[in-house]
Amino acid sequence: MNGQSGMKVLIIGAGTTGLLIAQGLKKSGIAFEIYERAPSANSSQRARDWSMALHWGSNNFESCLPEEVLSKIGALQCDEHYQDLHGPMPDVPYVDGATGEVLMHIPSNGLRRASRRKMRNLFTTGLDIHWGMKVTSIDVAETSVTVTFEDGTTATGTHLVGADGARSIVRTTLLGDKAVLTPLPYTLVNFKVSYTAEQARYLKETPKFHPIMNFSTHHEHKSLCMLANLDIADKDRPETWVFQLFYSVYEDEPGQQAMLLGMTDAERIAWMKSRAHMWVDPYKSATEWIPEGTAIPADVCMLWKDPVPWDNHKGRITLAGDAAHAMTPHRGQGLNNAIQDAANYVAVIRKINDGADAAAEVAAYDEEVLERGKREIGISYVSTVSTHDVIKFKDGPLYKMGIKRPDAEVVAAAA
Repeated sequence: MNGQSGMKVLIIGAGTTGLLIAQGLKKSGIAFEIYERAPSANSSQRARDWSMALHWGSNNFESCLPEEVLSKIGALQCDEHYQDLHGPMPDVPYVDGATGEVLMHIPSNGLRRASRRKMRNLFTTGLDIHWGMKVTSIDVAETSVTVTFEDGTTATGTHLVGADGARSIVRTTLLGDKAVLTPLPYTLVNFKVSYTAEQARYLKETPKFHPIMNFSTHHEHKSLCMLANLDIADKDRPETWVFQLFYSVYEDEPGQQAMLLGMTDAERIAWMKSRAHMWVDPYKSATEWIPEGTAIPADVCMLWKDPVPWDNHKGRITLAGDAAHAMTPHRGQGLNNAIQDAANYVAVIRKINDGADAAAEVAAYDEEVLERGKREIGISYVSTVSTHDVIKFKDGPLYKMGIKRPDAEVVAAAA
């Protein structure tokens, strides 16, 4: 590698995307700095944990991660003991939440359930992250880009990538009102929960339930429910097991979303338990057994509905991850597309460092990420609608495509 003198990449955001980019640049010997608005690694802003579908995107890890991190990838799994004890994970049933009828099986080949917290912790290995750095402005010169932070300090580099999440400040800086997310009439109630040893064993080890993740749709409520492992740290102590319970609820009555968002944790628990009897197990019991005092956050489901090209200032600035394509979570594609972005961006910076034209390389990156992002955002929205209604389910993308990366023919069939 010849290397351009003085080249430095500013990475805004230390989530999975930003961390992968940082690891890839470090592996390539390219200078960078990474900035995160959360005050620390253990701050409340980063405390929430949930599981994520890791599948086709993991093929890109090798190009970004050093061997010391790659060797620990298995530890990202919510239950890292399962495969050693039981062999490959079985295909995942998706059921009618009212009757238990299996609507489809999601192929498990290459699918893992990964912890957001574990992934972030592992990918910070060897990185020096600047915490508490919220971007307030970005200024671009002919050969550099300078970012100003809320504390008044600045940083200057030759390139900048906004990997700062769905509510990206970098995207807003580049696009203004065109960067705004669109709220949808779906409320996401997503939380971690632990049970007694007896209850935990029932939810994880009952043969008719999937041992890692369970999915269902309830037609009457137009709701989706997932019960998944989140952290099975000690396989012999079920009272320590942590599960993820995820309800995605369509606003079928005016004011329901505002009601859910305005509730206290205790009120949300009571509301969920009042509906639990209408679901089959494991969803019914997992909900009825939620301990009092459990934190139950609720969020509006949003997406960047109409992505538009951004000005990359002759290759100086671009976006990656949710900042580039904020989508809904109902086909499990956000993480995998973010990993693809990170690998693609690192490859582009390597080429520029070797003497390639920055404007041309970043323009090609932008075109691909925008096209792929638009496509997946559109598919994710259709999947959101269809996964909340048993009648529509078999006409939706999840049923027709599964979770694999779509090609043109499959996209056309699922439309």
